Amino acid sequence: MNKVEELRLERQKLMDDFINNRQPQRVPIVSVCSTWAYYYKGYKPIDGIKNDAVMEEVVRAIYTDFYWDIVEIGPVVAYRPELFEILGGGTFTFTEEGLHQTNPGAIAVMEPEEYPELIADPYEFLLHKIYPRRFKLFAHDVDFETKFNGIKEIFAVRGKIAEQMQRHNEIAEKEFGLHNTISGLVLAPVDFILDYLRDFRGIMRDIKRQPEAVREAGMVLVQYALDEVEKIKPEPGKSILIPMHLPTFLNPKDFEKVYWPSYKKLIDELVARGHNVKCAFERKYDHLFDYLQELPKNRIVGVFEDDDLRLVKKKLGNTMAIQGGITTQELNFCTPEQCIDICKAIIDDLAPGGGFAFSTNKAMISASDGRAENLKAVTEFVREYGVYK
Repeated sequence: MNKVEELRLERQKLMDDFINNRQPQRVPIVSVCSTWAYYYKGYKPIDGIKNDAVMEEVVRAIYTDFYWDIVEIGPVVAYRPELFEILGGGTFTFTEEGLHQTNPGAIAVMEPEEYPELIADPYEFLLHKIYPRRFKLFAHDVDFETKFNGIKEIFAVRGKIAEQMQRHNEIAEKEFGLHNTISGLVLAPVDFILDYLRDFRGIMRDIKRQPEAVREAGMVLVQYALDEVEKIKPEPGKSILIPMHLPTFLNPKDFEKVYWPSYKKLIDELVARGHNVKCAFERKYDHLFDYLQELPKNRIVGVFEDDDLRLVKKKLGNTMAIQGGITTQELNFCTPEQCIDICKAIIDDLAPGGGFAFSTNKAMISASDGRAENLKAVTEFVREYGVYK
């Protein structure tokens, strides 16, 4: 075994201890440097999409110039404009720089009275009702040959994305000894309805007018979500990622009624299959902490975007491991000295006893998500200061 692989295994052990709420040798430092990495090197994300050499240059730079133990999100762009051009529609539009953003009006492709059809057979409903509405390629009046050729093009684009992902992972693991911590991604069932079927206004109206239908659809979609990650095998130090979108907008009563049942069932099933689960709690969740205390103990990682991590530690520290430490706003607007002070204080308060990993509060996507000198200062500081004695 070479030294790079020994280092990767050491970091895998760090992450496994952290996830299971044990005290590792030191606080793991997690990279969530997404497309920010291109701006750091003077490129734009579209340059990495078009040129493999640019992608590899950026990947090596981000892992050479900053200290990391763990990779959660890398610079490879997963959403490609050409993919949606082939499909003839979708939920995203793209900037000239290659960043995707939600396409207004493109999500609400399901009518409120169609919940019974979704509940009866999600696959049948999506294939024969939703896809033809959303994607021109799958419209009912498009001939078989056109669809077949389009699907071949889709597989070709997805193959290019997979090749870049694989190359990124090879560089991270074999050249830098970094441990990739995300084994797969899945949406919570009710978030799937929000993100792909009803949009925000539609689902909020549904929750008020027909909450039982939303709840039941969520329960049926648990199996759909599990099917998405069925072939992924559990590994030490790895997690299934669930990005959470809707709960921050729900009061506790509505959360308990429509979102919690399917979300809890999904997590319980994933844990029963041997997986750890990382939940990205986007925006604020302090009004729902009492529910989150009921999640499986020592199998969950919580990344809290806007919550006070000290309160999170107090309320949820016995349930889940906590990841964070500095916000992208602080990383962009503070001085290096101020950033270090923030990190020192958070390590002092959250690291004792284990169950804490350092990262930004969310993925670094745009150029304004942090200054390089600040990122270098905090990663080097945490590397030295975050050692358990």
